[in-house]
Amino acid sequence: MSDLRLTRHSDESSDRAGATADHQREGVPERAPDVAGAQINLFCEDVERCASFFEELGMPRVFVSPDPAAPEKIEVDAAGVRIGFDSVQAANRIAGLGVAAGGARSAEVALWVRDVDALYERALRAGGSSVRAPMDAPDGRLRYAWVLDPEGHQIRLLQKRHG
Repeated sequence: MSDLRLTRHSDESSDRAGATADHQREGVPERAPDVAGAQINLFCEDVERCASFFEELGMPRVFVSPDPAAPEKIEVDAAGVRIGFDSVQAANRIAGLGVAAGGARSAEVALWVRDVDALYERALRAGGSSVRAPMDAPDGRLRYAWVLDPEGHQIRLLQKRHG
């Protein structure tokens, strides 16, 4: 069993369900959603190293392309959300994206977990580096920590506190 758990905000789901029911009552046909799924992609110099880090945190590898011996893209499953690791070289060669690995931290991957302290230690053993050691939120409802994966992507670990 994985140490990872992502949650969805039930308020948003119930709001959408209510809006759909209102539209159906008013005779407005229900429309298929424009977005069928979501995935996070991180650009990496070494996709194998990036994916291996997340695998060490309990997320299984679910996709490799074009060749397992020389991958340019690897995906892992994070409790139903895919995290993709795309080769910087391939992204620039194929699509001319002009991307680079790491760099300024303008985004982060947030992972809801059962035990922040344990996963933080696993992340460090897997080659990550600490940004902020585990701490409690000022209101005590959450515990969280931040790490960087081996290529500098920021990962936030979050745990709900009970009691």
